[in-house]
Amino acid sequence: MRTRCSRKRAASYDEVIESDDSSNNSNIEEDKNGDTSNKKPKHYAPTGSICEVHNLYQTKPDENGRTSWTKKVPSNLTSPAENSESGQYALVVRNVKCYDGRRNLRLFSIVIQSDNLKQFLAGVFDGYPGLTMTLERVEFKPPFKPFVHRWEAFCTSREKVTDPTTRAHVDLLYRILEEELRDVISRKRDLILNGVITHDLLWTIFEPGQVVFAVRAGYERAFSFSSGEHHCQSGEFRVNARCVDWDGERFGFRPSNFAIPEFGGTLPIASLPVFPLGYHGQEEAVRKRLVERGALWEAHKGYHYKQYEGVSIGSFMGQEIKFNIKGRVIIDTEAFNTFNPDESVGVSSPLCKALDDDKRLLATPMVRGYSLKDKKWLEFYLDGVRDIVWDSRAFDSLVLPQGQQNLKQLILAFAKAQSKQLDVFDDVVQGKGRGIIMQLSGPPGVGKTLTAESVAEVMKVPLYVLSAGDLGTTASHVEDAMKDILRMVPKWGAVLLLDEADVFMEARNSTDLARNELVSIFLRLLEYYEGILFLTTNRADHIDPAFESRIHVSVRYPDLDTAARRQIWTQFLGTTPGFSSEQLESMAAVPLNGRQIKNVLKTAHLLAREQESELTYEHVGVVLNLRASNAPTNGVQNGVH
Repeated sequence: MRTRCSRKRAASYDEVIESDDSSNNSNIEEDKNGDTSNKKPKHYAPTGSICEVHNLYQTKPDENGRTSWTKKVPSNLTSPAENSESGQYALVVRNVKCYDGRRNLRLFSIVIQSDNLKQFLAGVFDGYPGLTMTLERVEFKPPFKPFVHRWEAFCTSREKVTDPTTRAHVDLLYRILEEELRDVISRKRDLILNGVITHDLLWTIFEPGQVVFAVRAGYERAFSFSSGEHHCQSGEFRVNARCVDWDGERFGFRPSNFAIPEFGGTLPIASLPVFPLGYHGQEEAVRKRLVERGALWEAHKGYHYKQYEGVSIGSFMGQEIKFNIKGRVIIDTEAFNTFNPDESVGVSSPLCKALDDDKRLLATPMVRGYSLKDKKWLEFYLDGVRDIVWDSRAFDSLVLPQGQQNLKQLILAFAKAQSKQLDVFDDVVQGKGRGIIMQLSGPPGVGKTLTAESVAEVMKVPLYVLSAGDLGTTASHVEDAMKDILRMVPKWGAVLLLDEADVFMEARNSTDLARNELVSIFLRLLEYYEGILFLTTNRADHIDPAFESRIHVSVRYPDLDTAARRQIWTQFLGTTPGFSSEQLESMAAVPLNGRQIKNVLKTAHLLAREQESELTYEHVGVVLNLRASNAPTNGVQNGVH
């Protein structure tokens, strides 16, 4: 049965229900003397069942400034001032009492009601953020910032109006504003004419949407001004602006904030920490430089493998830290956000995939990525990014053991096939066993690490080097670290080198459960790795048998013989003159590994530089004899005679 909503029925309830203005929730009805002894219950309709509006009104504040609510209509209400009568006028000007001693009334707001005037102002304020002149009600309030910012355009457009009605409405508004803004406009003109500004009038030169200029960390920057205001407590003028940035998927805006400290008198506009670009003495040159840099920055979206030298920005416990970086980096904002979520980059108001010059002008000079040497996610300055100069002879100069030289081509073929995904073979379980794993074993300094480095160099891909120290030795830490790395490295097409992997590959036993868990986790992760992995170990005889089925190529490096050492000496010396064949034979006879040979030559170069001479056989001999004199007594270390 449908319920009829009638005013008559509601009125009958009002006759039954009575209460005073206080919030009395009692359901007991009193008699005239306040006696509740009869205890007559009040009768209420079900909650929400009466189809009427029950109005409540705010009371006057009490002595503590607190208010409540009552059913009584306030007695001092006045009729609304804006009605059909006021709607006839082009402008409605609201005034309030003024107590500054100079005038009785001051403007509170101006309401624009004339359609002709709205159309005129739409042209004046074209592109001015936050104004929509097609609204039915358009209201401006002091200090009338849009008119101060566009006063010249307002006056110029006023002179061009030909329609009599529009001109009359514009003149009406002009007379009101000219009287209100006369002092501010006059002061602003005088200050700008002299290239200076006072702190209290800073707001007059900052127009929303305007390009502003600042130097941050020594780099010229351009921003789009959003808003500015004077801070009451500090007295500084705070500027909110935006720059163009890249979040790994799209271009957009990121906020930037500035503060202009309070100052007395006047300051040159161009000396402010941030100021409109139009006041820069070399505006066109600055624009050209920033647009060119923005175009270069735009080209670095996505993934790039580069060389970097300079200062970079990182974070530790929420604090910005600077690092001096010299080495190869991977520029990849998407990976930066994925694997470094605490410092992720976000943008708002997405832009088109291709920027125009106006947006390139506002582009940040920063790119984000990963420093391979330092193993840190960092922000890099674009001017420190360079193309990598590849060593095309790196793989050719790799010295492998006698009888295994053909393995160089096999290793390179495996790596290239995996890189180009030529090997389409997959395991029975999809995604399993798709990587290429190569084990390099042998004593230190015989070329294990150099093999991985040479493969990466000739393939022109990143080399990501890991050690047990980077991963930890507990199963949970290793699993968490390896999961990210095994996702990240194939994404970049990089070569992964796990140096000194013995701790993860040692044979399992029945007593060391923690070690068994570590090895088991490492085995499982290797099954699903899809990239190129080099494992180096000094203890190949002690690895778990389960690794044998997962390793595609295994190379065992013996100690270097005389021929291998001579080849290494020759390669390190390069075109250095002054070394005869007999001297090379003498140096090669000293039982050193490749790393030791490199260190000897480095020390000899320092000695030669100190003596301000070219590197000679005698310098090398001094270092080798010094090594021989400090050699352990239980070993034999020959010097050069």
